[in-house]
Amino acid sequence: MPLLSVLNWLQHTWWAVGIKESNFVFPVIEGSHILSLSFSVGMVMVLDMRLLRLSFRSQTVSMMMGQLMPWTVTGFAVMFITGMLLFSAQAVKVYGNTFFRIKMILMVLAGVNALYYQLRYYPKMAEWEGGSTPLGVRIVAVLSLLFWIGVIACGRTMAYEL
Repeated sequence: MPLLSVLNWLQHTWWAVGIKESNFVFPVIEGSHILSLSFSVGMVMVLDMRLLRLSFRSQTVSMMMGQLMPWTVTGFAVMFITGMLLFSAQAVKVYGNTFFRIKMILMVLAGVNALYYQLRYYPKMAEWEGGSTPLGVRIVAVLSLLFWIGVIACGRTMAYEL
């Protein structure tokens, strides 16, 4: 079955129609999506700023990660669920949106970037967190900031192309 047929089916399911036609449900889901963004991406950005040694210099990276990751993961889970619900309400239209496609590419790149950090630098964090931050870690942090700023900008800009 072609992708557009699946997307058309999705946006005509009872829950997607209910979300789209509700004067209450759609704004609540959209508001939850935006608020969860602050928990998820906001915490990632705080950590990135620490990795760049621009803030929280007196705190160790491992301590900050330990405190921020539960908020980040919870925020991302809520953001993912609410994003899927919002997508389902207008699947065909949103899929054709250029900014949506760029947003998805940037989210994948942000995920690959985070995975690279977790595999390459996180296991050796005890070796470098007391001294200078390795160049690779700083590059990962800058890329993370750029990718997430792009995701947010594309998410906001999507509404103007729909």
